[in-house]
Amino acid sequence: MGRVVAVLAFLLTFAMDASPGRAQEMPRYGGTLVVAIGANPETLNPAITTGVEALAVACKMFNGLIYLDRNWNPEPELAKSWTISQDGLAYTFKLVENARWHDGKPFTSADVKFTFEEVLAKFHPRTRLAFANLDRVETPDAHTVVVRFKKPYAPFLQQMTCQEGGILPKHLYEGTDILKNPRNLDGPIGTGPFRWQSWTRGDNIVMVRNDAYFRPGLPYLDRVVAKIMPDPTSRILALEAGEVDYIQSFFLLKQEVGRLRTNPNVQVKQDTDLPGNFLVFFNVERKPIEDKRVRQALARGVNRRQILEQAVFGLGAPGKSAIHVGLKWAHNPDVDYNRLFPHDPAKANAMLDAIGLRRGADGTRFKVRLVYNVAQAGFTPMAEIIRNNWKDIGVEVTLEPVEFQLTMDKVYTKRDFDVSIQPYTTAGDPAIGITRAYTTTPTPARPFTNPTGYSNPKLDELFARAVATPFREERRKAYFEAQRIIAEDLPVLNLIDRTEVDVASAKFRGLWISAQPYDEWDRVWWVGGKPSR
Repeated sequence: MGRVVAVLAFLLTFAMDASPGRAQEMPRYGGTLVVAIGANPETLNPAITTGVEALAVACKMFNGLIYLDRNWNPEPELAKSWTISQDGLAYTFKLVENARWHDGKPFTSADVKFTFEEVLAKFHPRTRLAFANLDRVETPDAHTVVVRFKKPYAPFLQQMTCQEGGILPKHLYEGTDILKNPRNLDGPIGTGPFRWQSWTRGDNIVMVRNDAYFRPGLPYLDRVVAKIMPDPTSRILALEAGEVDYIQSFFLLKQEVGRLRTNPNVQVKQDTDLPGNFLVFFNVERKPIEDKRVRQALARGVNRRQILEQAVFGLGAPGKSAIHVGLKWAHNPDVDYNRLFPHDPAKANAMLDAIGLRRGADGTRFKVRLVYNVAQAGFTPMAEIIRNNWKDIGVEVTLEPVEFQLTMDKVYTKRDFDVSIQPYTTAGDPAIGITRAYTTTPTPARPFTNPTGYSNPKLDELFARAVATPFREERRKAYFEAQRIIAEDLPVLNLIDRTEVDVASAKFRGLWISAQPYDEWDRVWWVGGKPSR
């Protein structure tokens, strides 16, 4: 470590927007791009959520200190350079000097310090863990921030994106209730390439070009509109009709990907986000699911290969452990759910019989409620497959398809569920996106953190050890042991290690510069625009 990330000349490159003949195209100005999302965002404050609807909108108006390129390497955004001390305890960021908030106030190190200490460290579902061993944040001048830790936190830099660490304006949030600040929903003020204009609930959110953006000449687009469309099929029809220009993987019906690849008016991009999973959460505070043997039997009752083929359409693989196989250095190859929990209804039935959960006169052993977000593409067929699979082992499943915000309330706030399907992303490191699903959390849990009620001090200690050392080999040992414990206790079943696929109108360029689909929209452009402003 101890390396210095130099500020290189800001070159526009579209190598990742890879179609033959595009390399010589010059960006053009103007135009409106319409993005489809599934529901009204629960907030427009990126520093307190990992919600996809929220980030799909908010990160066009806010920035992080860095963004991640297509190889997950950090690149400058609000921080133009940074250094890391040899012991991994100090990060020094040099900030851009020409950024302003959308209300005209200058962006300074005070905003970063406030966001770190008063928002991210307290409220962000993932990044708050990054600040668990924070010592202090220093601001030696208006454009320098020094973050000092008591113990190393290895993935800290990777969490300084808008998705994980969006920076807020201190002058609008200081002294307020952060979670209830009206700017979270009405008139958010960021430093990003687009400014908030309007929100018609249930219809659309309109953002317009920020003419005072700190990157000269950017953004290219005049407007970005987030179109709220709960029905997945309607999103596809709107894309083909030219009414929608971009559908992120989260909102895309995967069965349509093959057909869309043949449409010359559509571009399809695979591996558009960091590794993610489709997970089944078990509420371990509910009988009989509190017994890990029951959870293991239920896991054997799920045909994950069928889910992959019929609900995810082959875009991924059955999950092998709690850590996505894409994180090769941290994934334990000796923990394989395909071997430990193969689809085996006969074995599952025998296990449930042995526990004493015998079938009643109607063939049912017990009943569970399965809660899921109806707007999430693929979740309805997943839920139906699980219901049918578990019927074969005497478990009656009542499906509860609910709107996104009700899912958040039922699963994460009230823990009012027996089983729930949820999508999670790793954000490039187990400490960022995976540990939150398993570590001990308070009641009620925070959004997107462990809603199962599961608590294992040994597992908590392993995850804490993994982030407290900058040495990968020591981190690997902790994660390998953690995966063994999770496979035994199974509070969560990894259904699918997924891959992400986005689709967009062929009329746009520069959509996939970042490894995360929320960032770097300042460089998206429309082929029908003008050469200059």
